[in-house]
Amino acid sequence: MASLKIRRLSANKDSFREVQFTDGLNLIIAERSESSSDRDSRNGVGKSTLVEILHFCLGSSLTQKTAIHQLRNDDWEFSLDLEYGESSFSVRRSLSQPSTVTLSNGARDLPSLDAAKISLNGEIGIPVKVWKDTLGKLCFSITEEAAPEKYSPTFRALVSYFARSGRDAYLDPFTTSRQIRSYQKQVYNAFLVGLNWRHASEWQVLKDKEKTVRNPSPDRSTLAALENEQVRLSSDRHRLLAQVSEFRVVPEYAEIEERTQHLTTEMRELVNESAISTQKISRYEQQMSAESPGDLNRVKDIYNEAGLLFPDNVSRELSDVIRFHNEVTTHRRDYLQNEVIRLRTRIMEIASTLDILDRQRADLVRLLNEGGAVEELGRLQFLLGQTQARLDEVGKRINELESSAAEEATVASGRQALLSRALLDRAERRPKWSAVTSRFVEVTQYLYGQPGEINFGLNDNGFIFETKMQRRGSNGVDLMAIYSYDIALAQVWQESVSNPGFLVHDSLLFEGVDERQIALALNFAKRKSEEADFQYIALINSDNLPVSDLRELGLRWEDYVRLRLGDSRAEDTLLGYRFGQASS
Repeated sequence: MASLKIRRLSANKDSFREVQFTDGLNLIIAERSESSSDRDSRNGVGKSTLVEILHFCLGSSLTQKTAIHQLRNDDWEFSLDLEYGESSFSVRRSLSQPSTVTLSNGARDLPSLDAAKISLNGEIGIPVKVWKDTLGKLCFSITEEAAPEKYSPTFRALVSYFARSGRDAYLDPFTTSRQIRSYQKQVYNAFLVGLNWRHASEWQVLKDKEKTVRNPSPDRSTLAALENEQVRLSSDRHRLLAQVSEFRVVPEYAEIEERTQHLTTEMRELVNESAISTQKISRYEQQMSAESPGDLNRVKDIYNEAGLLFPDNVSRELSDVIRFHNEVTTHRRDYLQNEVIRLRTRIMEIASTLDILDRQRADLVRLLNEGGAVEELGRLQFLLGQTQARLDEVGKRINELESSAAEEATVASGRQALLSRALLDRAERRPKWSAVTSRFVEVTQYLYGQPGEINFGLNDNGFIFETKMQRRGSNGVDLMAIYSYDIALAQVWQESVSNPGFLVHDSLLFEGVDERQIALALNFAKRKSEEADFQYIALINSDNLPVSDLRELGLRWEDYVRLRLGDSRAEDTLLGYRFGQASS
């Protein structure tokens, strides 16, 4: 078995506070001097910066979120002396040229460096990617076969559990960043505790497929509505096809249609004229029957009945009047008789004309019914095109929904099959992951007098990683759950062929934790790191250091201090000056 251990951290600036590390417990104390003002802060002395530099030398990206990014224009170069088995070597990396690292001659026998170029002075310059691949093999035995897989563990992801960096790394035992995704959490932790991380990768592949399947999600009611619409559209399409195929274009369709309307209007006017003539005939016949000739004798009889003498001269005049009246009546009757004859003749003419016009109109209507205008054919063809387009769209949507439903069923069955395989595999791997469980129970029992719980379970969505601490009322219990998980991993990994031989905790881990638990944690880490042969590096503020509790436990903490950082003077900080000040 071979462990990668950190022996020395240095830089190319005289102001940098070089620090050396040994096996077992290593303490870096950030002290607050009595003379420091309220404006002085140990947040700037370099504790977190030291962890960033460790990661930088181990291949982390140089981003604007890191504190050392501010130094990129000051020609800083950091060196890390490492030990792996019987090999001792150093790695140098410059902030101005972060894409490469330089290894000392002692690294020439490391894996993945066979094709590396060795300079005349024995140094080896390699890209950062090659360096990370090498570290993956040294610390976690990440093979070339596993590395290219889509969802696979990487050295940078895994080492972050052995050297947590930044406040986000101390929120949960199973994550080291807010940006870590659910599948990454499953893959990384499954790998670290000895579960089959490929099952977590397979779960994510199924989830990716499920996202495409469920966009849009199959809906039975939607599918039924589309199928009904498809039937209706198909019927409309057949009807329109028949109409278009049987359609006969009538030349001058508009003119014929206008002529038909004109004939209809003309016939309506003739019918009205015939009706009026019939009414006139009836009125004229009534008038003729009501008129009669004058009668002189009737007048004389009326006078005699009255006992009056009817004079001869009156008789002569009245005779003339009656004769005139009779002549007028005769002429009037002759006129009415002639009008009746004329109107009846006109009615017969109208009837004959109506018969002719009706036959003409019937021929035109038949012609219109048998065909149509070019515009009408175009309208029918347009409707047919619209119907066909919608029918194609509906058919495509139905196929998508049916395919989506089938794929969803496939994903669901795949998920169940994967769960079954994962459960069986988990049972077979129990000796591996239960080792982490037992170490976790041991350390929580030591810290709180009663064991915490850690769960590596399974459900339909993949692996479940969770902890449960019994002493929820104490300060910093959640932080101690992180400590317990990390220290358990460190011990278990020391039993592997290749492993990271270090565990680094920033002062963030101890903020708000009861002094007694801090003392117990440091004492436990000392004891277990010596037993399992790994390095425990703790960065802690002096006022969080439980001196009296450590003394009670018999831990001479002063013997393990590798570096003291201060806030009263700039030269007491890690870099020898505070950020924002010029370096000397």
